[in-house]
Amino acid sequence: MDTFVEQLVKKKKSVGEIIKIAGILLITSILVVASVLLFRILGAFSTFIIVGVFYGAWYLLTAQNIEYEYSVTNGDIDIDRISGQRKRTRIVSVSGRKIESAGKYDAEKWAGRKVDRTVMAAPSDRDDNLYYFTYHSKKRGHTLVVFQPDDRVKQSLYDGLPKLVQLDWDKE
Repeated sequence: MDTFVEQLVKKKKSVGEIIKIAGILLITSILVVASVLLFRILGAFSTFIIVGVFYGAWYLLTAQNIEYEYSVTNGDIDIDRISGQRKRTRIVSVSGRKIESAGKYDAEKWAGRKVDRTVMAAPSDRDDNLYYFTYHSKKRGHTLVVFQPDDRVKQSLYDGLPKLVQLDWDKE
């Protein structure tokens, strides 16, 4: 019997992203005020500029809303990054049997280890209940994936893991 489980997780905004949003709003305000002040010179064209500025600001602001979708199908996991509810990018796709290690994530434990690529697909790297898995990709090398699955996703992924990885997960 095939199993399919998915979960959507919203990324929390970092300080840098909040500063970026404030900058977008500030630049939008400046451009709108400048267009209004130049209305006599530009005429009706300033209306098009204002509409374009608002559209650009909306587009950039909504692009800051990031979600991660975890999809587990028969023990294989796919993780997509969704920006602004309009652009989907696959960031991880791995068969459960190719996962080398998995378990509860501890940032201190991973601080000294070398990995070629780290994928942070969690709401925040400071959240509780973070989990990880590692695998080796021919293209990207040794990869560490940090995510925050719910119980359904954890169980579905766990069922597709090799037995030795399941034993390691149980120890943690």
